[in-house]
Amino acid sequence: MRAKPWSNPSTTDVVFRLLQKGLPKAADASAGALGIDWSKCKVADVGAGRGHFSHRLGEQLRQEVSLDPALHIFACDLFPESFEYEAIRCHKTESDNRLPFEDATFDAVVSVEVIEHVEDQFAFLRELLRIAKPGAPIIVTTPNTHHMVSRLRSLTWGFPQLYDPLSLGVHDPRMCGGHIHPIAPYFLAYTALRAGLDKIDFHGDRRKTSASIWTVLFAPILLLGRATAARRLRSKNPDIAAENDAWMKAVNGWTMLTSRTVVLEARKPI
Repeated sequence: MRAKPWSNPSTTDVVFRLLQKGLPKAADASAGALGIDWSKCKVADVGAGRGHFSHRLGEQLRQEVSLDPALHIFACDLFPESFEYEAIRCHKTESDNRLPFEDATFDAVVSVEVIEHVEDQFAFLRELLRIAKPGAPIIVTTPNTHHMVSRLRSLTWGFPQLYDPLSLGVHDPRMCGGHIHPIAPYFLAYTALRAGLDKIDFHGDRRKTSASIWTVLFAPILLLGRATAARRLRSKNPDIAAENDAWMKAVNGWTMLTSRTVVLEARKPI
């Protein structure tokens, strides 16, 4: 049975593309269409939910290169009973977010739409770093609070898109009811840097038509505001402005202004 995703499938598409770029390539055609030497790879699916990512990757491994998914994909979740992909086991994550894996175990670590559900995001990213091997790609996705529709919603309603007032009496960490900790692209990158990750980059998933339209309509205001703020930062703190230049261009670029999800790509330092 195919596990139904709690995240958008287009987000998984981007994660797969980044995995294919970041994992070791096979020396011959034995890897099939995946192009990766999976016989030597292990991937952690952290906060696996119903198992959509694990299912998609597992079935590709089984069909493309005749490998047992259980030997290469290791899932964990706070609620493993929600996991629907029977080919592999879903391990239980402890309530303190300690992951049930040994240090430096995985060739890649993936966490799709999880970090907005956790209380301590710095500790969460340190856990992803802990279980990754040196040099391993670490891919984290979260709803993009920075696209134009979300910005306008925050202006008018006080809440970014996919974040609403929550039940004060019941806490369900799953799905949107567990969106307790929105994190903008810049601060996601900063948290990753402070947690010890390296080679940090931003990506988006599907472009929102509405966000694209609003970005074009507000372009003069955005450009003026960005230029004014950047000039002020360069005047007051030129060193900080220089350090942040690449990130500021990324978070204020077309991708982050129009994409539904931010996909953070990073690596564990070697």
